Amino acid sequence: MPSTELKLRKRLTAQFVLLFIALYFLGGSVAIFMFANKLDASLDEELHDVANGALPAVEISAGKPSLVNWSRRVALRHDQLLSTIQVFDKEKNLLEEFGPAGVKRLVFGNVQEKVTLSGNDAKSAPLLLRSFYTDLYEGNKSIGYLQVQVSVKQRDEALKQIVLTMLALTPFLALSVAMCGSWFAGNAVKPVEAAMSLMRQFVMDAAHEINTPVSVIEASLQTISAELEESSADKKVAEQQSLQIAEISRLLKIIERSTNRMKNLGQSLIVLSRLESRQYTYLEEELSISQVIDSICDATRQLALSRGISFNVECEVEYLALKMRGNLDALQGMLLNLLSNAVNYSRPAGHVTLKIAYDEGRSVVKLIVADDGPGIAVESQARVFERFYRVDSSRSRNLGGCGLGLSIVKATVERHGGNISLTSVPGAGATFTVELAVAKS
Repeated sequence: MPSTELKLRKRLTAQFVLLFIALYFLGGSVAIFMFANKLDASLDEELHDVANGALPAVEISAGKPSLVNWSRRVALRHDQLLSTIQVFDKEKNLLEEFGPAGVKRLVFGNVQEKVTLSGNDAKSAPLLLRSFYTDLYEGNKSIGYLQVQVSVKQRDEALKQIVLTMLALTPFLALSVAMCGSWFAGNAVKPVEAAMSLMRQFVMDAAHEINTPVSVIEASLQTISAELEESSADKKVAEQQSLQIAEISRLLKIIERSTNRMKNLGQSLIVLSRLESRQYTYLEEELSISQVIDSICDATRQLALSRGISFNVECEVEYLALKMRGNLDALQGMLLNLLSNAVNYSRPAGHVTLKIAYDEGRSVVKLIVADDGPGIAVESQARVFERFYRVDSSRSRNLGGCGLGLSIVKATVERHGGNISLTSVPGAGATFTVELAVAKS
């Protein structure tokens, strides 16, 4: 199971990579936008130069502008011109056009329009141009317009190449950033790992320290209880003394229950700390389903019988031979915890079921524990695996629980690379499903 620190490192690395990619594309978009504006400014400057070069050659014929004589004089073929030069009258009607085909109307800036290409296979094609026009005057009287257009194909190709280059570099940059991010995240997480390790060690040490006086109290209680039993059996003991002995016995039972709770708490803290510690290694072996469930089912059957609860096991015979890798004590403790909870929280004369299912496609065995108790409220279902969380605090304490049982169950399942889920309808019981990988043959 990946430790909490490893998960944190992966999450930090993923966030670092996503942030870099977002900034990379944001910065790239801004750079492309600025570059496109620069190219447009360069094209506008070129259009101005062409227009200024053609303006002096405009002639007035019958009150209309013309560049026919200019084109003859410079002896240029239309298809040799890089720019489209057009002359319009004052009503904005196209009079003349020289050079490549252009948009046959007055436009300014970027323009896109479909034109029909000449040739044997006439077809429409998009025409992308940058356009500029200026007024033509005869004296102070406007007589028309001179328009110059140039293709933006090269500009768009340049921008396209930049975008494709950015996209092609993205995986390599993301991989490099992921490696660097993992290294930085590892360094950032080290203090957290150290603090978590110290905390776990503290919990284990504290639990051990709790167990020592608890053991002494437990032994003393057993000695006192034995002596009280002997004293109460003596017929010569006075009635008043018998009453005192009864009161002392009652108090001793209260102390015993509290001592047992402290003992269970200490042991649970030790188990949970070991499960979550990467330094602690479990002895793993190949186990069959039968090895895991047999003794636990026997113990659960006895517990259920004492509570008046029926307990059933549903399992295909061939599933009992399925193998998995894990620690026998940990897996049995996990299953016993789930089954004990199911029995303890079932209604009187209720039913508890352990079902073994096998998902062959995923190579996963499912241990499904179901009861018909009061169920778990919707708002509590997301928190049942939290440490010290109790759905019913008073009932849990009466049963001697410390609120760590399901936390240990979840940690055990995850330590074995599995998953655990809960489904419950209030008033209709609860079902816990544990999924564990089956060992490969």
